[in-house]
Amino acid sequence: MYTHIREVVSQFVSDFTKEELDLIEKNFYPKKLGKNEHLLQVGEVAKEVFFINKGIMRNYVPVVNKGQITNYFAEESMFNTSAVSFFTQQPSYEAVQAIEPCEGLAIQFEDLQKLYDRFHNWERLGRLFLQAILIQQDLRLRWFIEKSANERYEAFLQTYPHLMQRIPQYHIASYLGITPESLSRLRSRSQKISTDKIG
Repeated sequence: MYTHIREVVSQFVSDFTKEELDLIEKNFYPKKLGKNEHLLQVGEVAKEVFFINKGIMRNYVPVVNKGQITNYFAEESMFNTSAVSFFTQQPSYEAVQAIEPCEGLAIQFEDLQKLYDRFHNWERLGRLFLQAILIQQDLRLRWFIEKSANERYEAFLQTYPHLMQRIPQYHIASYLGITPESLSRLRSRSQKISTDKIG
């Protein structure tokens, strides 16, 4: 159960000592989420970070008259929470939900802060975690500024090809800022172009 997170943490920060890695078992605890179950609801304060051993999660923002706008996907080997709420300990503007049944490990805010205070490598891991989230969010923002709907879809295909069959199409549509019907048309057009190229 803890082997995978030790491997991932060591990939992020290669000079973790055995003592520092052993703190994972002492501070993280097993946690499961059923399909569509929430790790966090809008208005709640994020009290834990979740490491995904199995499954996919999404972060989304409910918008009046527009439904739910998905702004982040997290899959196996990734940490997830509402970062702004977690690090500020203020109510969250977004919700965090399991798209598939999820199995993983979680750590409480207070326990993670103690690791940050005591160990430089843990503090460094926290910075890298935040950096990864900011990079993905910046990538999505640039897609909306620079690309058409078709270009955003093609970029998603190139960046996350393995997620297309695992994530419901209406979640992908909301992530791309289009309707499910528009996504269906883009998929059909893309598949036709691929077929024509093969032919």
